[in-house]
Amino acid sequence: METSSTLADSHMLDLETLLVEGPFFVSDGAQCPSGWLVSGETCVRLFLQAANFNDAKAKCEDEEGILLDCDQQTVVDDVADILHSLFESGLTESTWLVKESSETMFPRALNRGKDSKYRLIDVPDSAVFPFICLLTQIGRRSLLFQQLLLNKGSPTLTSVVPSEVYFHPRADADFVALPCAADGNPAPYITWFKNDVELAIPSSSNISFLLSGGSLLVPAVSSLAYSSFYCTAKNIYGEVRGPSILLKPAFLDSFRPHRLEVFPLFNGGARLDCDAPAHQPSQSQLLYCLSVLIQLFIYGKVSTTV
Repeated sequence: METSSTLADSHMLDLETLLVEGPFFVSDGAQCPSGWLVSGETCVRLFLQAANFNDAKAKCEDEEGILLDCDQQTVVDDVADILHSLFESGLTESTWLVKESSETMFPRALNRGKDSKYRLIDVPDSAVFPFICLLTQIGRRSLLFQQLLLNKGSPTLTSVVPSEVYFHPRADADFVALPCAADGNPAPYITWFKNDVELAIPSSSNISFLLSGGSLLVPAVSSLAYSSFYCTAKNIYGEVRGPSILLKPAFLDSFRPHRLEVFPLFNGGARLDCDAPAHQPSQSQLLYCLSVLIQLFIYGKVSTTV
């Protein structure tokens, strides 16, 4: 069993690898605290819980950071690489609040365009979006210092969790997998909550939930639409809580039996609007628009019925 002096010596050895001269000089410039991502020479953190500009700014300050400063193009490029990777992994959020413009002082956001490139756009103060925080140098050193004082076996969540998951309700219900991966020593125990109530697995209710390596398998039934889920990871050194996941039903209503009237343009051709039916998620509208383009390229015209 380690004595208090032995523990103190081990902490001093860890601190010597981090601190070179003085108590606030970090030798490893590429290291970010747990929960923060390396972006170029900085540390960033994505918050999926949408907020308006003022609330997002306050949250970043609470986390020892500021809203992401995008006045330098290199910062935008570095963060865009992270967002591209997460988008390809299933994170569908396309607009992220960042710091206001230094010239106009208007709130701004990074927006993913149809060409998959991220660009800065102006947004109103009341606009509600997920947001990105940038860790300050002092905040980075402070959090790294605090992190060294934690037991290395403390639980940490390692999975990227989307804020919304879509499913298609079916009679022969498939399962929707909600991720929850955690590290720790000893291995943390995963607990899931539905609408802030702990789930008993296996469940005694009519709805069966399953666990698979920490991930929750939720049956794709309509009664679970708009339910909120989150997980916790706990061992003898502490407990961490994951972000909430909202389960949403995917649907696509029928198209109109006939298109709306189309009139020729003055300079030739005609404007064909995408008269998409009600649907969720909205990405399905892109498929319809692509079908119009394909018909134009192949046949030179578009069918008047769907």
